[in-house]
Amino acid sequence: MNRLLWLCLWAWLGLAVGGAGIASADDPKPSAPAKTKRGVPTGTLSTEQWLKFPTTPLQPGEIDRLINAELTKANMRPTSIISDEQFVRRVFIDMTGKLPSPAQISAFLNQKDADKKAQLIDKLLESEDFSKHWAVYWRNVFTSRLTDFRGQAVAGHFERWLRAELQKNRPWSEVVREMLVATDSIRYDDVTKNGQAFFLVSRSGVDAATELAAETSRVFLGIQIQCAQCHDHPSDIWKRQSFHEFAAYFARTKSRIIREEKKFVGLQLTSAPFGEHKMPGKDNPKTGTVINPRFLDGKAAGTKLTDAQRRASLASAITSRDNPWFAGAYVNRIWGELMGQAFCMPIDDMGPSKEAVMPEVLARVAGSFRGSDYDVKKLFREILNSQAYQRQMKPGENGEGHLLFAANNPTRLQADVLWQSLVNTLGPIGGGLGVAPKGPAGPFGRFGGLEQLFKREFSFDPSTKPEDVEGSISQALMLMNNPQINQKIQAKGENVLAKILADNANDDEALKLVYLRTLARRPSDREFQRCRDFIQKVGNRPEAFEDILWTLINSTEYQTRR
Repeated sequence: MNRLLWLCLWAWLGLAVGGAGIASADDPKPSAPAKTKRGVPTGTLSTEQWLKFPTTPLQPGEIDRLINAELTKANMRPTSIISDEQFVRRVFIDMTGKLPSPAQISAFLNQKDADKKAQLIDKLLESEDFSKHWAVYWRNVFTSRLTDFRGQAVAGHFERWLRAELQKNRPWSEVVREMLVATDSIRYDDVTKNGQAFFLVSRSGVDAATELAAETSRVFLGIQIQCAQCHDHPSDIWKRQSFHEFAAYFARTKSRIIREEKKFVGLQLTSAPFGEHKMPGKDNPKTGTVINPRFLDGKAAGTKLTDAQRRASLASAITSRDNPWFAGAYVNRIWGELMGQAFCMPIDDMGPSKEAVMPEVLARVAGSFRGSDYDVKKLFREILNSQAYQRQMKPGENGEGHLLFAANNPTRLQADVLWQSLVNTLGPIGGGLGVAPKGPAGPFGRFGGLEQLFKREFSFDPSTKPEDVEGSISQALMLMNNPQINQKIQAKGENVLAKILADNANDDEALKLVYLRTLARRPSDREFQRCRDFIQKVGNRPEAFEDILWTLINSTEYQTRR
């Protein structure tokens, strides 16, 4: 394919590759600079303060009234609401991890109902794609910091189990309890059983209790206490004693390999009948003090509990209505994913001494989540229907400034989502894609070859989302130069582009379909004209369209959630 004119074409179309997140043609000019030091409504919340906020359901428009009141204090003016085209792309990516098809875009644009956005949100929340996408998200949360290959090998079991729980809209409190009180084994060759045990069996060895404690607190409470493992936390309230009392809940939780005919076939979760956690001595780590389990609020679990009873006690303490950090951690994380920025950043580093942007808004939404019995889909519905979610995107100052939810912040697509976007745009890539083979999913999915390499290259820890949107040089080169991807871009054989050109002799109609399949929008008048000029200049219709498609796929707009 001709690549000599690609720089010129990017400039003509107003797109960027690896740039500063250039807005699409419909994005407005920034309304006001984001303030990062002065005028930002920030503050901390103690447990007592969290509990003072009502747990009643959020009223229609309440989220926006609360945010707009804070924006008025900060002298910030919100951006305008996104167009229908922008909305359908954003909500499909956020809810399903997929681009909407041209047919789905057209159906939404042609719908005349005043509440068509709410209808689409409800439809996507009930779809299997919603549960699949968010099960993959949580798999990535738990595996991104996992080093034990044995745990990675059963991550697919967890993903399958969680998918079913999300589809049923199981309360988040019950999902987490199942993970903490799990028993029995997971076999590599059976993805249908006991996926909830993944969290516990994925950590093993002498450090299993401390690793489980750190991850339990970080993910389920949004509190990072691991810095207090060896010394009192340098910038927070947590002491060494607090960390090891928390780790003591897992003192008797063990995981071992199951072998059959000298082969690893699975992992067995066991409970030791005795043994206690020891806090290493400061001067001599080989010595230690026996520690009994105690929750972070100071309440002891009891001294004569079995392993199962200890973990059940911990699950009850974490999911208690009197523990607002559980709801706060989930709301902060989901809000951050849907808005591009959370109340507390990073999204898994909250706590009584950590400042939050608009803490009263966070506490009110979290209170409603507690009052709903941790109804996951209800929370999604409330955020997605808000004007705050549906605002135009605008990058923060230097990629770091907080927008105070006056705009939606663009972020890089997760590796799974970007790969699925390529599949939606180009069709199956590399052969065999789209048909899941039997057997467990690995840490990067069930497919080998290009898909696994691609997801490994583009993956990042969802809890520490990159501040920039441009990605790395190696990522750009993979998208630009990979022969399998480039083969699917060609207007030949059964490829998508070949069919578009064959079915649409009119260049404008073909351009519209190419844009819809890539950017989920129609080209602007300016883009139409520049693409026409480019096609004429190249003098070869298939080759020119190949370059246009290649350019769109390599644009920042294609690779970001906007």
